[in-house]
Amino acid sequence: MEEQEKPKNSKWYAKAERADRIAFLAIFLVICAIFVGFWLLEKGIINPGSWGECALKRNYGIPCPTCGFTTAIKAFVKGRIINAFYIQPAATMGCLILIWTAFFSLLSAVIGINFSFLPPIRMWQLKYILIAGGIILAAGWAVTMARALTGTP
Repeated sequence: MEEQEKPKNSKWYAKAERADRIAFLAIFLVICAIFVGFWLLEKGIINPGSWGECALKRNYGIPCPTCGFTTAIKAFVKGRIINAFYIQPAATMGCLILIWTAFFSLLSAVIGINFSFLPPIRMWQLKYILIAGGIILAAGWAVTMARALTGTP
């Protein structure tokens, strides 16, 4: 009798456990809900209210780290990705990372494999996610600060 061949692990992926597949599906659904919220915001269906001008910008004349996020996300949802990147690079990078994560999460959930570059959620380390997010936010703020200080729109 021939032995049934076991799937070989690759350097790119490994077989996902059932819990991993469910977690990846949940991640995909949460990211989809976030983008539905962005779309509803862009269409004017939901309105977070008038927050007025940024307090940091009003009081000190410099933009805060998140100045331009809403405008950039609205442009991103409309498909104007280059324009969104110009408005606020950090917001655009965040949207691109969410799309990338959603795509591979769905793929992992449906096909049942863990990609080596997107490990199971139980292996994610929050400190690295927060550090990466902080670096992206700081880089986006540096760009908006440079624009504000040079008077570039």
